[in-house]
Amino acid sequence: MFINYVTNYVDNCPLAFIKNKVHNTQPVKALSPEICFQLRDARRQAGLSQQVLAAEVGCKQSALSMFEQGRPTKLSTEVVEKLAKRLGISLTAAAPASGSPAPAPAAPNYAPGSGFCPNPQCPSNRAYQVAGRALYSPDRAAADPVGGRFCAVCGEVLERLCPNCGAWVHAGAVCSHCGQPYIA
Repeated sequence: MFINYVTNYVDNCPLAFIKNKVHNTQPVKALSPEICFQLRDARRQAGLSQQVLAAEVGCKQSALSMFEQGRPTKLSTEVVEKLAKRLGISLTAAAPASGSPAPAPAAPNYAPGSGFCPNPQCPSNRAYQVAGRALYSPDRAAADPVGGRFCAVCGEVLERLCPNCGAWVHAGAVCSHCGQPYIA
């Protein structure tokens, strides 16, 4: 009965975007975790952060992070195909579609300790709880000792902007501009 109500509501809804959201969802392809890892490696080689790539393909950074950890059902088939196309990876052959991904652009000069690792499993991020809320305190000195592009501990592309609002990061685990944690 509830399903009929929802179906009727969606079919008669004047908001076209709701209809598109419900009717255009595709089941996720059966992907192996190895393809997830290959897409992660191609993103890193291209020098793209999870935040930037997620914005380009239309997903959340946290979903991309889980996908790259070998959980292929965290992204829709449509988003996975956009990722593969953007990174030059063939999903059928699980090999680069046109040679290798584009070379990484030249790294700008950053001050040491200005970036943080967005990987919650990286040892440079210390987990703690406040009022039952899990947070990660980035150790910027460990992740970014020389002002580089990649985390010195795990190799992930460093973030320098809040993944939620785009403000420059500062000390702490939560952005003082939007109130959201830097690492999800």
